[in-house]
Amino acid sequence: MAFNIILASNSPRRKELLSMAGFEFVVKSKNVEENHPDGMKQEKIPVHLAQKKAKALLSEITDNEIVIGADTIVLLNEKIYGKPIDREDAISMLTALSGQIHEVITGVCILSKQKEILFSETTKVYFNKLKREEIEFYVDNYKTFDKAGSYACQEWIGAVAIKRFEGDYFNVVGLPINRVYQELKNF
Repeated sequence: MAFNIILASNSPRRKELLSMAGFEFVVKSKNVEENHPDGMKQEKIPVHLAQKKAKALLSEITDNEIVIGADTIVLLNEKIYGKPIDREDAISMLTALSGQIHEVITGVCILSKQKEILFSETTKVYFNKLKREEIEFYVDNYKTFDKAGSYACQEWIGAVAIKRFEGDYFNVVGLPINRVYQELKNF
């Protein structure tokens, strides 16, 4: 059976990655509260949120539709860095990440009326030490407010501040597309 794919995300990066992999899809998303049960292990949170985003559409899909939900977090010293609320928050996040090794975890939920697959990918990101002026330049010249950890590795900051990645680069962009591709092939 051929499935129609629905991406439960408005992320331009996730749209770009699914298109790059050759998938045709439509975007439908609902606002869901991005909360989680107290005491949930941090590495489980993105999978939980991805599942909430996908399941928000479950009652609206047909038997030949698949929903892909995803959520990405940045984790440093057991603290989650989500999307910044303002300029100072973005600067604060990037200052904390500067000179550190952090993890980017993307949770994915692929579901249909018959089946559900949940997984996450983790990538380690090695940041150079940044001066405050460099951080302010990035925050003031790039749209950082819709990105976990206040940065996008495919922009200026990735070119000058990220020493290396351990794991899937595209996971840091917002979707572990290789794994998604394999899972959809087997779906």
